[in-house]
Amino acid sequence: MDQNTKYFLFITGVFGISSIILQSLLVPLIEITVWRPDLVLVIVLLSGKRFGSAGGSTAGFVLGVVQDSLSGMPVGITAMPKAMAGYFSGKTRGSGQSGTAHYVLFIILILMHELITYAFFQYKTDLSYLYLLYSRIFPNSAYTMIMLFIVNVFFNKYFTE
Repeated sequence: MDQNTKYFLFITGVFGISSIILQSLLVPLIEITVWRPDLVLVIVLLSGKRFGSAGGSTAGFVLGVVQDSLSGMPVGITAMPKAMAGYFSGKTRGSGQSGTAHYVLFIILILMHELITYAFFQYKTDLSYLYLLYSRIFPNSAYTMIMLFIVNVFFNKYFTE
């Protein structure tokens, strides 16, 4: 096992498990009505940026399955969107984009993640997708983007080469 793989496992383990714990313990305290950030998605996006598409999609799938198994949601409902977001986040690795371009891409990927997750979630509820779009998807995306900025400011040294 090479050094980069060991570092990927360490970072994904430490930050991934920490984000799952914080997602279940801290996020209910900072949620605004039903709007909540997705800290696990933040770690998946940053892992994809650092380790490439294979690392991002692996982190997204594994952390998504663990997050779903610990929550009341059906297992796997966020694993596929997180794996897709991690994959596309990793596709920008080595493209020479600046910080602002990464944030624009992250906004798009967070919105894509929320759209897919709530498309699956809509089948479990009586709510219309349009209602979920303006009451959950857009506010959750904005809240997750704010958290991504905060995490990236404090922990950027772990997610850059």
